[in-house]
Amino acid sequence: MKIARTLGLLLAMTISPTALSQEVRKINTCFEDALAALRLSQLEDGIARCDEVIENATTAPQRRGEAYAQRGLMQARRWAIMPTTTLATQGIADITEALKLHAPPSNRKHHLWLVRAQLYIATGQTRRASDHFTAILREDPGNREAKSGLARIGTSSGT
Repeated sequence: MKIARTLGLLLAMTISPTALSQEVRKINTCFEDALAALRLSQLEDGIARCDEVIENATTAPQRRGEAYAQRGLMQARRWAIMPTTTLATQGIADITEALKLHAPPSNRKHHLWLVRAQLYIATGQTRRASDHFTAILREDPGNREAKSGLARIGTSSGT
């Protein structure tokens, strides 16, 4: 549970006092860039927009995969606000489907793997998380987040 709380803090960004007084804007797209600053209601709007892209029969597989990735990241952000197994599991499923449907650039792929690894930890699947961190380090031996992730769960990558 301590690891899950730590991960929640890592995924969550502190909202500044000025942000608390700002008007909440409506999210009209699945592909919102700044997820960390979004509030729960905005994340839910973004997820609904992603659902529309995913469920549209005319959406190309590549674009559907991008929407799954984005929805998975939004689920992870929701989990950081309200840590429940259900949200973590939904994030894992969406990111998994995303990676089946499209091949993102390596930096985006590593980001998705990192988030999915954090969600694996949140659901008690530390072996899978370790495998993800290790896979990232095979492709990017200097990746600090992957090294930190392995350290948090008490494993070593051998690099």
